[in-house]
Formats: sequence, structure tokens, C-alpha cells
Amino acid sequence: MYRFGYNRVVEPQGFIPISSWKLDNSKAIGSREVRLSISMIKLEEGSFRQLYNMCGYDEARIKNRIMDIVKKRGKLHNPTTDSGGICYGKVDEIGAQYQGKEALSVGDEVICITSLTAIPIHIENIKAIHFNYGQIEVEGYAILFESTPVIKAPLDVNLNCAMYAFDESGALAKARAVVQPGQRILVMGSEMLSVLFYSAAIKHAVAGDCRIVAVLDKVGVSGVDQSEIDSLLGGYVDAFYLTDVVGAMSAYKQIRQDEFGNCQDNFDTSIICGNLLGAEVISVLLTKDKGTLFFTSLINNYNLILLFAESVGKSVNVIALEEYREGFPSVTLALMRILNDKLSEVDRIYNNDRILNKLPTTTRDLINNDGVTKLGDYIFASPKTGEMLAEVINIASYDCSVIIHGETGVGKEKILELIHQNSKRRTNACVRINCATIQESLAESEFFGYEAGSFTGASSSGKRGYFELANHGILFLDEVGELSLPLQTKLLRVIQDNQFYRVGGQTPIKVNVRVVCASNISLRELVKQGKFREDLYYRLNICEINIAPLRERKADITCLADHFLSKYNEQYMQHKRFNREAHFEMVSYSWPGNVRELENTVHRAFIANKADVMGGEAVRRAISRNLYADALPEKPQSAGHDVINLSEAMAQHERAIIEEVLKREVTTREAAKILGISQSQLMRKKTKYNL
Repeated sequence: MYRFGYNRVVEPQGFIPISSWKLDNSKAIGSREVRLSISMIKLEEGSFRQLYNMCGYDEARIKNRIMDIVKKRGKLHNPTTDSGGICYGKVDEIGAQYQGKEALSVGDEVICITSLTAIPIHIENIKAIHFNYGQIEVEGYAILFESTPVIKAPLDVNLNCAMYAFDESGALAKARAVVQPGQRILVMGSEMLSVLFYSAAIKHAVAGDCRIVAVLDKVGVSGVDQSEIDSLLGGYVDAFYLTDVVGAMSAYKQIRQDEFGNCQDNFDTSIICGNLLGAEVISVLLTKDKGTLFFTSLINNYNLILLFAESVGKSVNVIALEEYREGFPSVTLALMRILNDKLSEVDRIYNNDRILNKLPTTTRDLINNDGVTKLGDYIFASPKTGEMLAEVINIASYDCSVIIHGETGVGKEKILELIHQNSKRRTNACVRINCATIQESLAESEFFGYEAGSFTGASSSGKRGYFELANHGILFLDEVGELSLPLQTKLLRVIQDNQFYRVGGQTPIKVNVRVVCASNISLRELVKQGKFREDLYYRLNICEINIAPLRERKADITCLADHFLSKYNEQYMQHKRFNREAHFEMVSYSWPGNVRELENTVHRAFIANKADVMGGEAVRRAISRNLYADALPEKPQSAGHDVINLSEAMAQHERAIIEEVLKREVTTREAAKILGISQSQLMRKKTKYNL
């Protein structure tokens, strides 16, 4: 248990470190652990690219995102790409009973070559980002276990290149193993260093008896002279192409014609050594039938390769990644020493302050219209929303409980839909329940069902409850904080045991349900107030998604407004649009009702205005109705002066506000909560104002 860090798992309990959501990264070590004072981290390529694309190459934002991941998870485990990296540092302390495979002493400089998704780390500060190497300089520590593979840092090779190479050591060894003498080999990479390493590893494996053709994306090496690339790859690559890999078919035709002409032959083996969008098409088309495709990373659209190969009727041997084996690091180190002069040249190019490798991570990064992105039915332009959605998509793949926090109207059910559509349960039911609408006297029978004749008025055939209806699917509990404490106790028991009894039943019913909850009130605060069970909170809060209010992601406002306008144009067969002044008014408003209020405002403005172009005044009037709903009475004339009866105006204002809230909310309980009054007070005011 202690050899691989099982005791460091915080949540969910029972998981191993690499698949857990959070690890204990406290500094004190156990008797079989080692603490490493880390100063450099090499991020996995797909993870680093996802981070810098999402953060727009803004160093401060990238640093904050990395720090946030480590703070939340106790390890460097990017939830979007499900990957981490490796680290370098000095041994700070060794447990008294530690017996790792590598004999370590305090002060040793080592490279931890296991994934940072599997070990606890703490980062105090990120000092610098090296974009071209995908590395960050840090101050912090990592906790290593007896099973953690480490290698003492070599002093005779460039550290940046060494970190890069050791992160690829398993794949480099596999590349050597899959090639045969006399073969024609295609190597595709997103930057020079990976192509150099893999080409050199292959050439040495077959003693030079092969033809290697390298493909580099011209965007990935923009700013580097072709002569520099030629000098760097010379001796290991027989031909190389700088091309637009994203435009896959054009690149394929060029390479196919140059290499094979009218001959029907193709490459024996293709090696994709970068997270390179478009490589899947080129590699399948240029690899011969029964040939080999080797992916050095699982991020590289592996599933798309299989589907595309099938669609063109080609049988290929697809290999993805390589597991760790002893001896890999020594093979990699030997290769680096052979390449020492060329690695110095790479280091000179990479350290000239140019960011060479600005490439997208997924097709979705390319589908972008004026900064507006669509993910399913979710439309956004704000980077903050993009980061949140990336986390949602990753969390969806983990079959665990989730709490969605957000104000009323932010779109919590849209997030639920994304979780459902991207989860393993997408083909099964997603049962949605608003807990605020359930009568306390009926709550138990609604959740757990009842047997025939179990109480007066019960159906003669009995009834299945929410848990049975959601079996093998998702049960969504909206406004979960409204559940009574007794019902919370029963809910906890079902989630823990995966079984329950129907009302009036004597036989336990087993279920397999993923519970997703939502609340517009902090459940943590409800726990502090004694209104929500702490043990249930921790059982539900394996993963937490916080949806920012619209006022904190203003970049989303205009794209959402235009989307809603397009929807109503289609519905009413019109051609209306907002001008810049209208957009300015929308962005200037705080939207307390969030996306729901924005959609209602667009709808109201659409109907109220006959002109095709709607300006600021149209939006102001629609927003004004949101706030006041024409609360002021008509002004009577008395002795030539305007007279307003204050009591009457206040009453009409109160009536208008209550009426507006009742229109927006499903239940009187929700409406009362928003108005800050009790449900009984609201019912009396409804009667008073005849609502």
C-alpha cells in the first residue's frame, strides 16, 4: 500500500493515486517516502499545449491555472487532457525505511520519470515558463514512493533536453523496436526536438539501413530558417517537408507525389511523435496496408485514427504509447550523449525568445467565429467559460458524484447535459428532479418508490421511485439544499450502499446511479449552519463545478444575445439584429438573473420593436421592464401639479416585483427565497394582489 502511495489518496477513497481526484500533498513524509525539492517540471506536450491555447499564451494565466490544478488536486493532473509530466529536483529528506530501486542520498539531483498524475506535489511559486520546451521553473516539493522510478540527473547533457527526452523514454525505446532494416519510415512531429530524437533513435536501431521522411508543421516551426532545420536533422532524416498539416489532404498529396509518384507503394511505418492535428489523416493515407502506425502519446486522436483507417478500408497495426520498463532511461541517456552537439544547437534555437510551437490542440480550437465557440448547445466567448467547460468535459468521464454551483439562471442544466452526453452513461436515462418542489410528506415515496397497497391511495401496482428510474444512468438533484435532514440521511445511505427499500417493501433493491447535484446556495455554508449533513456533502462533493455569473464573464453576453436573437428570428421568420449601442447596453448591465434573464430580455425586445435594427434604447426599455415591470402608477393631475400616492406606488411596485419573480421561478418556495421572505408571506401577498 505504501510502496505506490495508496495512503496518500484523499478522494475518492479506494482509488489508486493516478486515478484519484485528490492526493494528500502535505510536506511531512512517511517512513517509506522521499521528499524532493523540485525546481523544474516538464509538462506532457498535450497538457501544456491545451493550457497555453486556453490561456492565450498569457504567462500569468497559465501560471494561475497550473497553481489552481495543484491546489485542488494535490498533484499536477490536468483534468482536460488527463495527463501531467515529470519533474527534476534535489532529494530533501528520505524516510527511515525507504527502499527504492535507486539508492538515494540527501542532496542527490534526480529526475522523477513517473507521471506527476501519480505523486503528490506542492508548488509554492512558478518562476518562469519555457514555452518551446514545455517546461516550467518552480519552487516546491514532490513526494516520491518506493515504486516511483527515478534517475540521477546526468551532468554532461543539457538539462532541458534531458527532461524532454526522459519524458519520451518509453516511446523512444518502442520506436526503435517497431522498425526493421530496409523500411521506409514517416516521422511526423510538431517541433524539431521530437523529430530529431525519434529519427536518431530509429537510425541507430537499424544501423542507418532505412529511409526516414520527416514532416513538420510549418506553423510549429515558424521563425526558424529552413537551413537551420536542415542542419539540425541532417544525417538522420533523408527528406523533410514543412507543410500545413491541419490542411491534411493538401499535405498528403504533396508528400505522396514527391515520394512515390505514380507508384502505389507507401511507408512501412509511420510514427506520430506530437499532438499534431491533421496527422491522423496523413499517416493513415501514407502508410501501406498491413503497415504500422505508432503513436507516442494517447492524446493524438488515437480513436480517430482507428475510425478513419476503417472508413478507407485499410488494415493497419496501430500502437499507442509504451509502458515503463527498466533500462529505458539508460537507452535514452546514451542517445542524448550521441546527439550532444545537435542538442546544443536546439537549445540555442529554443532560447532565442521565439515561441515556435503555436498549434491548436483539438478541432474545437479551430471552429471559432470571431472568438465565439460552440460546445454542444453551449455558446461562449469568455476564456473563463472555456476553462470551466474543459473541466466539465473531463469530469464527465469520471463516474463520480458532482456538485454544480451557480446562481439562478446561469445554466446549471446545460452543464448537466454536457456531463450526461460525455459520460459512460450517455445511452441511459438522466432523471431530473427539482428538490424544492417535492412535498415533504411524499418525498420518501418519490425517491424510493412504494409497494402496492403500502398506504392509503397507493397505486395497486406500486411505483418506481427516482433512483429506480435512473438506474444505470444519472440522477440530477436540483436545489439539493432544500432536502430535509431526515431525507438527507436516507439519501446518504443509498449513495453509500447502492441499495434501498421501497416504502412498504422488505426486499432491498440494488441500483447503480451517478448522482449530480446543483445548488444556487453554497452547500458548505449550509453545512456550517447545520442545514446540510456534512457526511452527505463530502460524499457528493467528489468533483465540484462552479459556474460564474454572467456579470463575471461579460465576453459571453453579446454572443449569447446574438444566439437568442437568431433563435427568435427563425421562430418568427424575421431578420432583426442588434447594433453596437445595444451590445454596449447589454454588457453594461449586471444581469442578476443571468442567462435566463438575458434570453427573456432579448425575447421582450424582439417583440416590442418593429424595426429590424434594435439599438440601445430598445435594450434599455426591455431591461427596465425586468427591473420594474411598469411599477409606477399613472400620475393623476391635482391643481396643476403631479401627485403620486406613495403607498399606492409602493404597493404596485411590490406587486410588479412579485409577479416578475413568480414568472421566472418554478415554485413559490424558490420565489420566496429570491424575495427574501417566507413561503407563507409570499402566499399571503399573492392573495392580496390577486396573483
